[in-house]
Amino acid sequence: MIFSIGFDVINIEDNLQISISTNTKEGDKIVRESRAEYSQDGSGNSLIEKHPTHNCLIKTPNNYFLLEGSLKVKYEWFDGDDFSNSDIDTYKDWQATNNPEHANCNPEYGDGYTKGTAIITENATGWKISAVKYEPDCKKATVEIVEDDTILLCPMQHDSGWTFEKADILSGGSIETNKSGTTCYIIFGQACKIGSDDVAKHAIKKLTSNSVTIENNSEKVCRLVKIYK
Repeated sequence: MIFSIGFDVINIEDNLQISISTNTKEGDKIVRESRAEYSQDGSGNSLIEKHPTHNCLIKTPNNYFLLEGSLKVKYEWFDGDDFSNSDIDTYKDWQATNNPEHANCNPEYGDGYTKGTAIITENATGWKISAVKYEPDCKKATVEIVEDDTILLCPMQHDSGWTFEKADILSGGSIETNKSGTTCYIIFGQACKIGSDDVAKHAIKKLTSNSVTIENNSEKVCRLVKIYK
C-alpha cells in the first residue's frame, strides 16, 4: 500500500470513521497493490462483493467522494485477476447503462488498465447513489491528486450495510433533503445554511427531522454526502 495523502479522521458515534484530506499536493496518491489491502469493516470482515451477473466486477469497497478539486483514478489488472482485457467491453456497457455520469470522467481504456479524471462540475444535481458503484475486480488501483488542495472524503463503515448518496448545490442554490433510513448523516463540502443556522464547511450533521432545506452559502459548488442505514 502506498499512502501519501494526509487526512483528518473523525469518529461518528462509533458508526462511521470519516476521513477528510488536508493540504493535498499534485501527485499525492493512495495505491492498493494486493487483494489483502481491500477495505474491511470495523470487525475485519472483507467488503468485497461480486456483481450478481458479471464475475469480473465487484461492488466498490471504498466510498471516496470528491468534495473539491480533481483527482485521477486508475485500475490495473494482471495475470490471476478476475478482470482482463476481454472484460473491458462488459465494463463499458455496464457503465453506459447504469452510470452515464462516468462519461464525465473522460475514461480511457488500454492494455491492462482503465483510468479517468473526476472533477467538480458547475451542475446542480439531486440526491443519487455514488456514481462508482462497481469497479474491475483487480489487485491494483490508484487514486491520485491532480490539483493542489483537492479535498477527498473517505468514509469507513464500522459495520457494513450503510448507503452513500451525493448531491451538488450551486452557489446560492438550495436542495430539499429528506431523512433516509433510521440513522442518517450529512457531510457538507462547503459552508451552508439550514434555516437560520450556519453550517460550517466539512461539518457532519445527524439528520433527525424528516426533511430540511439546505442552502449553499459559499461561492463554490457544494457537494453534500448523505450516509444512512
